[in-house]
Amino acid sequence: MANNKPLIIAIDDSKLMLTQLQLLVANQTPCKFMGYNSGNKALQSNQLSKAALILLDINMPEIEGVEMLRNFAELNIKAPIVLLSGEKDIFIKNTAALAELHGLTIISSVEKPLSTTKLQELYNLLSASKTNESNSGTQLIYSKEEIQEGLLREEFCAYFQPKVATGTGAIIGAEVLARWHHNKDGTVLPSQFIAVMEEHDLIHLLSYNLLKQTLSLLEHNNDVIGHLQCSINLSVKELEDIKLPEKLKSICDTHHIPTSQITLELTESHLLENIKRALDVLLRLKLKGFKLSIDDFGTGYSSIKQLNELPFDELKIDRCFVDGCAAQSNKREIISSTCEMAHQLGLEVVAEGVEKADDLVVVQSYDVEYVQGYYYYPPCTPSKFLEAVLQSASQQSQSSK
Repeated sequence: MANNKPLIIAIDDSKLMLTQLQLLVANQTPCKFMGYNSGNKALQSNQLSKAALILLDINMPEIEGVEMLRNFAELNIKAPIVLLSGEKDIFIKNTAALAELHGLTIISSVEKPLSTTKLQELYNLLSASKTNESNSGTQLIYSKEEIQEGLLREEFCAYFQPKVATGTGAIIGAEVLARWHHNKDGTVLPSQFIAVMEEHDLIHLLSYNLLKQTLSLLEHNNDVIGHLQCSINLSVKELEDIKLPEKLKSICDTHHIPTSQITLELTESHLLENIKRALDVLLRLKLKGFKLSIDDFGTGYSSIKQLNELPFDELKIDRCFVDGCAAQSNKREIISSTCEMAHQLGLEVVAEGVEKADDLVVVQSYDVEYVQGYYYYPPCTPSKFLEAVLQSASQQSQSSK
């Protein structure tokens, strides 16, 4: 039976650290343990593909952690990875972002030394990732009936990705993203249910649900996030509802949150459909006090003329142009021309998908007002979002002294 135990592999140049981890795993989890004090030994062991969890030290001699991640990607390692480091938090975030670009799964980052409590948390995460394993190879698309059941069970939850001021890094708001906490399959991403919701006219139920959760969070944590702007994604199909402005304002009124605190994001590539109806609804949303944003700009077929006709306040540059822009001149040219056009039209600009410091420097040079991305924060639960806001406020307060 011992051979059926999940295998935890640790790679760390400190033999003392490996000994500590071995004792912790033996005492706190029903798992096997293998430790390697160099990346080369781990790669030569042929055990990595058998691991249920890999603990990786970022800063090692011979092959350091960043290079190990590239090797993991080449070996198509599927096991979730925990980054171990004594480095600063921002370096860990950058490394986690690189790992995700490699297609690897980072479930946590841990400051050394590892505690008993933290190891138990990691084991719980490992158990959760095993629950979701059936979704990791091929992406399951859910049926209309399954989604309806999930809506009835209130399993769709709001996650928040902080939006920060480019110059200071201060959190000024967040984009609200949908996650489905499926009763059997664990956390399900939007790509597995949004298209079906739009096809079967269920998308408005999700939008209302996320808006209500967001407003409730703002209402009950006014002292922490009452000053922040929250962005909700709307499907262009929802603009077919001529009563949409009244419905959304009514929800805001119920929670005593001003509509001016909510930004509604619409994806660029669908805006030309039924422009007359869309303009009617968008103008009345503006009259109700909502702010409007055009999302994923540059991936569809909007023109300057269309942007000028529609009452947007904000333009979001798609991540495909932001990621790697420091090294690719064609991406920089797109960002530069987009920012120039947006600012001429009086729009604020948000750069999505900022993962690396070099890319952040580029968008800063074009006077992009706000950024989103793993360089600063991933999407997170409401409680983690509140923690991030408090930490950001504390950092800003200390830096101003």
